[in-house]
Amino acid sequence: MQIGIIGFKFTGKTTLFNVITGAGLPTGMGGVDPHLAVGKVPDPRLDRLSGMFNPKKQVNTSVDWVDIPGFQGGAGADGAREGTKFLEHGRKVDALAQVVRCFDGGYGDPDPEGELESMALELALADLQIVENRVEKLEKEKARMGKFSNPLEPPMMARFKEQLENDKPLRDLELSPDEVKMASGYTFLTLKPMIAVLNHAEGEEAPAGAVAAAAAMGAETVSLCASVEEELAELDDADAAEFLADMGITERALNRMIRGAYGALNLQSFFTVGPDECRAWAVRKGSSAPEAAGAIHSDLQRGFIRAEVTAYDDLISSGDMAAAKAANLVRLEGKAYIVQDGDILEIRFSV
Repeated sequence: MQIGIIGFKFTGKTTLFNVITGAGLPTGMGGVDPHLAVGKVPDPRLDRLSGMFNPKKQVNTSVDWVDIPGFQGGAGADGAREGTKFLEHGRKVDALAQVVRCFDGGYGDPDPEGELESMALELALADLQIVENRVEKLEKEKARMGKFSNPLEPPMMARFKEQLENDKPLRDLELSPDEVKMASGYTFLTLKPMIAVLNHAEGEEAPAGAVAAAAAMGAETVSLCASVEEELAELDDADAAEFLADMGITERALNRMIRGAYGALNLQSFFTVGPDECRAWAVRKGSSAPEAAGAIHSDLQRGFIRAEVTAYDDLISSGDMAAAKAANLVRLEGKAYIVQDGDILEIRFSV
């Protein structure tokens, strides 16, 4: 799972990247190359399961955070767009998190709604260029061959072109399974889930207008103060807890970003447990038991027979797995079972 952190310059983008990854990058350095850091996803449930099973190792799920260089120009610039060049890095990630400046900080009055609108236009223009190039190639293909090699693609591209020309993201369209498959190869930016990170000043809240604008564009919204989180990162646990209480902050930035990423990507966690390893796995909500098995290993999905399923809360209330089984709280589920958040799975398979 890769989340690209994007935004205009001086929004606190790299500061946030440092806070959630501990990367320690210098801020305001410019450049065109992205920075990558891998961070584990904290999950108190997995910690508790490890305490119960005392495994040789605990493995959390992880997120690859990609700090993509910030933009300088506005959305109305003509000709070649610097933003488009930077956003080529964004095509490689699973979701985009736009950091939006909601503070002054010596950079002038903030315009969070304008930043959201401008970024949306940058993304749409970058995708429109790809669509127009593809439409041109399809027309040449038909002129040369007398037909389209894939008759489903031209109407899809025509619909994409109309949507983008109206400054609307492609993710607002309902796509058929065939269209999803065809579109996946183009890595369209406006098809990617969005997270709006509203970076506000210390002691303040994100403006209501920015919250509404982010919701209107279908983005998951995370509100935080990156400068305060930067101070927190330098404290030990005891001092950080006291600081959090004094500031009235109930949750650290990392946890809020993780929750935003999971929400944007429609993810949930399930667990595998045992004396060798307790591990968390991320799958999309609505995944079947065989699909969850495939997240562990392709052989488990291919040879799936049944899944032994225990709900996390049932296991905790029982005290251990033996008691859960005695209380008939461990059940066998087949291929049609839809995995729930917090399920503990043991896969039975044969290959």
